Amino acid sequence: MKKKSIKLSADKNMNDLPSTLFVTDAEGNILISNEFTALTLGIPLEELIKSNVNDLVKAGYYNHSITMEAIQSKQKVSRIVNTNRGFSVRSTSIPILNKAGEIQLVVTTSIENKEKSPVFEVNDLEYEQFVKKEETMEIGKDIGIVAESIAMKQIVKVCNQIASYDTKVLIYGESGTGKEVIAKYIHQKGDHRKGPFVTINCAAIPPSFFEYELFGYEKGAFAGAEEDKIGLIEAANDGVLFLDEIAEMPLNFQAKLLRVIENNEVKRVGGIRNIPINSRIITATNRDLWNMVKKGLFREDLYYRINVIPIHIPPLRNRKLDLVGLISYFISQFNQKYGKDFVLSAEEFQKMLWQDWPGNARELRNYLERLVITEHVYMKQHLEGNVTDWFTIDYFIQSNLEKFSKLKDFTAIAEGRYIKQVLESCHGNGTEAAKKLGVDRSVIYRKLKKMEQVLEE
Repeated sequence: MKKKSIKLSADKNMNDLPSTLFVTDAEGNILISNEFTALTLGIPLEELIKSNVNDLVKAGYYNHSITMEAIQSKQKVSRIVNTNRGFSVRSTSIPILNKAGEIQLVVTTSIENKEKSPVFEVNDLEYEQFVKKEETMEIGKDIGIVAESIAMKQIVKVCNQIASYDTKVLIYGESGTGKEVIAKYIHQKGDHRKGPFVTINCAAIPPSFFEYELFGYEKGAFAGAEEDKIGLIEAANDGVLFLDEIAEMPLNFQAKLLRVIENNEVKRVGGIRNIPINSRIITATNRDLWNMVKKGLFREDLYYRINVIPIHIPPLRNRKLDLVGLISYFISQFNQKYGKDFVLSAEEFQKMLWQDWPGNARELRNYLERLVITEHVYMKQHLEGNVTDWFTIDYFIQSNLEKFSKLKDFTAIAEGRYIKQVLESCHGNGTEAAKKLGVDRSVIYRKLKKMEQVLEE
C-alpha cells in the first residue's frame, strides 16, 4: 500500500492540531483514548484501550511514560515524549487523587513539540482517517461545545465551513444533545455574530398565539392591542432566528413561515406594510421530519426550504469521548458557580461512562449539578445503605476500617463492585461482561461470591 508523509507544521495554531489523549487508572491501564493517539503509535484504537502504558514503553512505542511518572510522584508532570513513529509531543499528565491522597485516575494530554515537527509515514487508509476524521478546529468552549469524538469534530468542521453563509441549517437529534449549542456556535462564527440570537421554542407557543408571537401586531389589531408589538422574527433582524422543535409548528402557520423565508419580509398582524428582514434561519427537531411529511403532518415545501444543510448530532451514548469532556466541563462550571471543590471519584466516573444517558447532555448536566450541590448530604444518607449504592469507596473504607482491616477483604469488595457494575452495563450477560473484563466467565461469579462472603462476615 502506498505511503504518504504527514508533517504537522510548528507554525500552526495549537488549537488547530490534533491532540493525543490518555485516561488511565492507578495502574496505568488505559480507560479512554482517541483515534489520533492510536495513529501516532500505529496500532488500532481497540488494541490501545486494552493496553497498559508501561507495556507501550516496553514494546518501544514510547521512549518514556510520564503517566507512570505522575502515578509514582502523585504530581503533575510535563515533558517531551517521542513515539516510535517519529512523533514528538509535549505531554502533560495530571493525577486525580481521592480524599485519602491515593491515585484514582490520570489524565494525559499532548500537543505538538514546536521544536520538532513530527514527520511519519502512514498508508492510504491511515492518511484518509487522519485527514477526514481527526482534523480539529478551534472549539467554542465558552458556549459549552466539547468535541473529542470524531462525530463532534466533524460537526464543528461543518459548522466552520458554513458559518459565513446564510444557508438554512436543520439540526436534528435526540432531546438534550445540544442542538441550540450548535446553533449558537454557528451564530458566533458567522457574519451575523454581532446581531441578536433569538430562540423560538415552537412547542411552548399555543397554536392560536403563533402569529402574534412571531409576526408581532399593530396597535388596534384586536381588542386589547393598545400598542405596537414587534414579533420575534423581526427581533432577529441582522442576527439568527433559531426555531427549535420546528416539528411542533401548526400546519396552518407553516405556510405563513414559508412565505417569510421566500420573500425575506414579514407583515405584522393588523399591519399594511411588509418589513424587510435580514436574518439567518436555523431550525432544529428531535423528530423525523421526512416521515411527518409523508404522513401529511409537515409541509414538504417548507421541509426542503429549511433542510439545505442537515446536521445530525448523535446521542451521547455513542460519544464516550465527548462524555468524558462534558463531565469535566460541567463539574468545573458548577464548582465555580457554587464555590465548591468537588472531585469525581474513579468509581463514579466509571459508573457514568456505562450509563446510556437517554436525556443526553441535558440529563448529564442536571445530574452533575445535583451531585456537586448535594455531595455531602447524598453521601451521608447512603453510609448505612447497600455498598453497591455508594458513589465512592472512600466513605466505606473510613466507616469500616476495623471490620475490614485485611487488604484482601477490601480487594474482594472493590473487585466485586466493579464486576457487578460491568454486569449491569451488559444487562446481566455474564459472557459479554467476562469478555469486557478479559477473564473467564467463572471468575466473575467466584469474585462476586467472595464479595458477598466478606460483607456477610
